[in-house]
Amino acid sequence: MIALRCQNIKKSFGSVVALSNATLSVEKGEIRALLGGNGSGKSTLARILGGAIKPDEGQIELYEKPCALRSPAYSKRQGIVITSQELSLFTNLSVEMNLLMCNIPKRLGLFTDHKELREKALFILKEMQLDHLLGKKVSDLSPNQQYLIEFAKALIQKPKILIVDEITSALYREEVEIVKTMLRYLKNEGASVLFISHRMSEIYSICDSVTVMRNGETIETVGIEEKDQNELLSMMSGREVVDKFPLIHSIENESNISEHPVLSVPELYLTQFKTRIKLDIRPGEFVGIAGLQGHGQSDLVRTLFGMKGTVNLYINGVKKHIASPRHAVNEGLAFISGDREHEGVFAGRSLSENLSAVKKLVMKQKNIDEKQLLHEYGVKFDTPKQPIKTLSGGNQQKVVIGRWIITKPLILLADDPTKGIDVQARLDVHRIMCDLIKEGSSVIFVSSDDEELVQLSRMAPMSRILVMYEGEIVRILSGSEISTENIVSASILRGA
Repeated sequence: MIALRCQNIKKSFGSVVALSNATLSVEKGEIRALLGGNGSGKSTLARILGGAIKPDEGQIELYEKPCALRSPAYSKRQGIVITSQELSLFTNLSVEMNLLMCNIPKRLGLFTDHKELREKALFILKEMQLDHLLGKKVSDLSPNQQYLIEFAKALIQKPKILIVDEITSALYREEVEIVKTMLRYLKNEGASVLFISHRMSEIYSICDSVTVMRNGETIETVGIEEKDQNELLSMMSGREVVDKFPLIHSIENESNISEHPVLSVPELYLTQFKTRIKLDIRPGEFVGIAGLQGHGQSDLVRTLFGMKGTVNLYINGVKKHIASPRHAVNEGLAFISGDREHEGVFAGRSLSENLSAVKKLVMKQKNIDEKQLLHEYGVKFDTPKQPIKTLSGGNQQKVVIGRWIITKPLILLADDPTKGIDVQARLDVHRIMCDLIKEGSSVIFVSSDDEELVQLSRMAPMSRILVMYEGEIVRILSGSEISTENIVSASILRGA
């Protein structure tokens, strides 16, 4: 039975056409991936299904009956629930109260069955291994825990059609597995899922089929086994993808490898874990940092950048005292965060102002051809003077990366920089990293996506992946040892 059918959906915002021909059919109990780059129309379609906006043309059917989704409340009454990275939690209330308030059943329109609600909430939290959070205030939870509670809010509403809009991009591997388990549970209960994600490994592991959108149109819907990743990327971009992550190392490159480290840290102290790490990074080396969430990966790069207090290290054999990010930048370090909103862009400023934000710290590049730079980094823009907030998340992140690349850093520190951006934007970021390494810079790259680290390790003549556990490096992978299986094993079994 067809649970959801969208036919020839069109939507424009003024002169901007967001959807020109969106068409899809999702069966009851099916998990369908909705794949497309920024501006492809998938988020607009999700908002239409959620009742937030109305289509200009087209027809929507629920369980083979025409349905006008005129408001968010009406969509929810029809069983359509959306969960996304946009949190709707009451941070001053407990986890339990947030769950109880989202779906209050009433008897005779007057009475609430609190016992039934609590039982339902406890069941969901136990299934998600989050029942230990039941009495805590939302404000006391970590960002990732809040995302999971937001997801639990959707589950407690017993959706017939659940739209999952990129919530996994902010989660670590073990948390993604929780989400996938609950989606399979919904599937077995007969619910349908529209799964929006930019992580191909997730799509292949959880989805039955995939619909690809491009420029507001549905390009094709295929079974998940019918197309490989490069074919899906080609459908998304409209051009052939020969090799998603091209190898750039060669025998000639390897003969010129320097044995002297560009960065040497005899004793890097991680305050939270009270551990000490020894670190040596060679010129032109890619070093991936892996591990389960909260085991010190982010602390490592932030400590190196002077964000956690003073650190003593050697750069090209010369001892340096890094007491602040300004000191770090002056010594040739650069830092990119995956948290664009709080640590990346200056939202109220233009692209030009965001690009030149580091000029006060370093003056290696006084005159910048901004248009050329933006084009080189694959940023889609109208003018450098436009507000950066008008760009998609992926394009914003490329601007953030670009402003640090122009400092010509010796060492680039990246803390999950591709989190939450689409596949094509991620490829552009990887290409930028590739070019930087070709020029001799070293990259220390934290990622919550093990597959990304494995793929990126193919970029450079030298690559290692350091696996962390409780603030310590418990295993170093190189060469043929680098695999997602070895990363997972080391992360869970403390390096074994």
